[in-house]
Amino acid sequence: MYTERFIDAADTREAVGGKAANLIKLTKWGMPVPDGFVIGRDSFLHFVDVNELDLQSENIQNEITQASIPEEVLTDLTSAFLELREKYTALAVRSSSGAEDLEQASFAGQYETYLNVRTVEEFLSRVKGCWASCFENRVQQYTETIEEQVDTLNMGVVVQGLIHSDVSGVIFSQDPVTCNSDHILINASYGLGEAVVSGIVTPDTFVVKRDGRKIEKIIGSKELKIIAGATGTEEMETTNVERDAYCLNDAMISRLVELTLKVERHYQHPVDLEFGIQDQQVYLLQARPITTVTKAVQSIPDARKGFILERKDEDEFWFLMDSRFPDPISPLFASIVTQPFYQGMAKASGELKEPMGFTQMKVHNGYYYGKQIQFEMAPEQLFMENEKLMENLYPELTNGMYDIVHDHLMPIYRHLDEETSKPFTPAKAKRGLGELAGFFEEVYYWHFIIVLPHASLNIKLEKLFQRLLGSEPAHDLYQSLTGIMNKSLESDRLLWQLSMKVTKEPQLLHAIMNSDEGNVSQALSTFGKGKDFLDRVGKFVKEYGYRCLKAHDFMGETWIENHEHVLEIIKNLIENGHDFDKEFESAVKARNKIHQKFLTAIEDPIEREGFEKCYQMTLDAAVITDDHHFYIDAMFDAKARLYLLKVGELLVQLGVLDDAEDIWFLYKDEIISVLDAPSSLMDTVKERKRQYDLQGKIKTPAFFGKPTEEEQAFVEMVFGSLEENKENTANTIKGISASAGVCEGKVKVISGMHEASTFKKGDILVCKSTTPVWTSFFQDAIAIIADTGGMLSHSAIIAREYQIPAVLGTKIGTERLKDGDHVIVDGNTGTVTIIEA
Repeated sequence: MYTERFIDAADTREAVGGKAANLIKLTKWGMPVPDGFVIGRDSFLHFVDVNELDLQSENIQNEITQASIPEEVLTDLTSAFLELREKYTALAVRSSSGAEDLEQASFAGQYETYLNVRTVEEFLSRVKGCWASCFENRVQQYTETIEEQVDTLNMGVVVQGLIHSDVSGVIFSQDPVTCNSDHILINASYGLGEAVVSGIVTPDTFVVKRDGRKIEKIIGSKELKIIAGATGTEEMETTNVERDAYCLNDAMISRLVELTLKVERHYQHPVDLEFGIQDQQVYLLQARPITTVTKAVQSIPDARKGFILERKDEDEFWFLMDSRFPDPISPLFASIVTQPFYQGMAKASGELKEPMGFTQMKVHNGYYYGKQIQFEMAPEQLFMENEKLMENLYPELTNGMYDIVHDHLMPIYRHLDEETSKPFTPAKAKRGLGELAGFFEEVYYWHFIIVLPHASLNIKLEKLFQRLLGSEPAHDLYQSLTGIMNKSLESDRLLWQLSMKVTKEPQLLHAIMNSDEGNVSQALSTFGKGKDFLDRVGKFVKEYGYRCLKAHDFMGETWIENHEHVLEIIKNLIENGHDFDKEFESAVKARNKIHQKFLTAIEDPIEREGFEKCYQMTLDAAVITDDHHFYIDAMFDAKARLYLLKVGELLVQLGVLDDAEDIWFLYKDEIISVLDAPSSLMDTVKERKRQYDLQGKIKTPAFFGKPTEEEQAFVEMVFGSLEENKENTANTIKGISASAGVCEGKVKVISGMHEASTFKKGDILVCKSTTPVWTSFFQDAIAIIADTGGMLSHSAIIAREYQIPAVLGTKIGTERLKDGDHVIVDGNTGTVTIIEA
């Protein structure tokens, strides 16, 4: 076959060219693309071979247009043309080069486009015209500027149904001039798109905020329009009414923005699109990267190259670490923490002879990506030494963790507290930034000394379970590790006890339940018992309040900064009648029942004893998942946040920032520079905030490079699936069955604790992931659906503690599901069924 329909063709640039590859992608993604087919590279090469053409000939263009198309190619082309022609009054024939629409250069306008093609003879002539256009002088000159060779430009041809556009134009998902990531730019005019693309008219311009709420309009003169005539295309002058009116209304602009964002999410980088509108129906006619934006974001200062993913890195296998870091990372966190984090991991992994090595980390599009680094020692030797080390560590994992916290971490935290309480100078701030990096490396060394043996012990129990009970570890195994008090549950219980105290004091109850969000403290401070209760809350927060509302970052208030967060949780517990002790007792009974079932099923007494020994060690260590997070991931980030806020306050005094919180949007090297020579970075912060917001909306690539089978298997075992489940349908979403049970209800999509007040008891929680501060969600939710996470993630563990179904690792739950969607969550099979959207 020398032609292939878009829906059937492979989207390989080498075979069909850039334009065709993009149209094929759009078609397969279900975008509104006019039907068509592609004439691939093989057709052109066969044409050249049969006619014995010399591609280096000075007259190659004439030779192509004069040569005959081979019979077998001719038959295929004619058949495809006639079939498509039955659906459309006319067709468009466009060249599609392998170098066209590259990320390095778009080649826009460098090849031929023929519109309103109606007959077979004209069609065949236009195909040869497209092939010949590859060898025009202007194309050859253009290729030299981007270091491409003409003989590598694999020419394909796109043939599509012609849309008789009432209005057409181009859309840039980011402003290509200013590179403003918050703006979508639309140029549009009447008639076929050639008038806008070729620049022969001044189109209307619409600059739209990405959320669609603000539209800036600049009217263009729209001097003429191109229409499809009886034979070819024709230019017509526009009327005064057309020139004086905008060619797009707000409803159509919103539709275009919605479609653009959808395409951008698929491409995972900024795009520009060509569109046509016929009878109020939008059609996409072309898509390609925005080359100016792509170039702009690749300029990386030397001070940041160690932690920002560069273009050269993308040839290697780097995977998105969204199961650990589901949200964009602030610039300051990335520049202070990234390298110390994986350096501490590398040191711990080396000492423990970790067979899988360690994970190097870099940031792309604001998200963490990882690359697995193997140690040079032979794998067999590593496994043997690691196993020997682990067997010695298993019996004392929990005690070992608490010793590390007491002996090594608390002295660092006390030092940070002491430094935070002192006045700040530029010299002290610079010294402190350097100290923080060293502290992070040390803290995360101990972090992995704690968690790697714990992970190893869980794997050991899983394998033992599988060998003795003859099945893959299921929910029951993990459910048998619940009902053990940890710092999260301990915190939850104390909050519940505080809520119970309120219910017994009418004055307290009235003050809390009748106060607006954010004003509970003020209401309580007006009377004696209220003040006493605030003191109790203060004592609770002093011990449990070192946790950021946004995990794994410095952004987001801590409980210790704002007690209102705790008071709102207490208020929610009262409203929903939660009974912690009853829930916990139920979890303990379920655990004991399942554990006894396991022991009964193992007939051999020696094997039963071996299983029981391993199980009890794992049960004892079950607290490590939450407690290490409490003492390290949460507490250290919170202490560092409070310290850095003091640096932010100093930068405000120096006129660098408007607000201390703006410091999160600066890189460490920038802060050091302005501490030496203060100058305003307010505009920089403003732009970074827009970029950060955009990063949270755009779907970033799941991975770069091509993993080996071994690499993919390891990553999916530790970090979860790389991509969404291929078995997903329009009405079902597949994930990991992390907590058993089935329930039906309406979903609520939550992005963070700041939305806690919108979540109601009986909702199904849909989120990227959860952290220990999401207390109230678990108490109220009847099920959980998360984009990330596996059987041992926080979401899974707490879902099992509260005995609610959980489907994790869906990758697309927050994208596919909307507030109010009616679904069935089957935690037994890992399936979400959408009943009514």
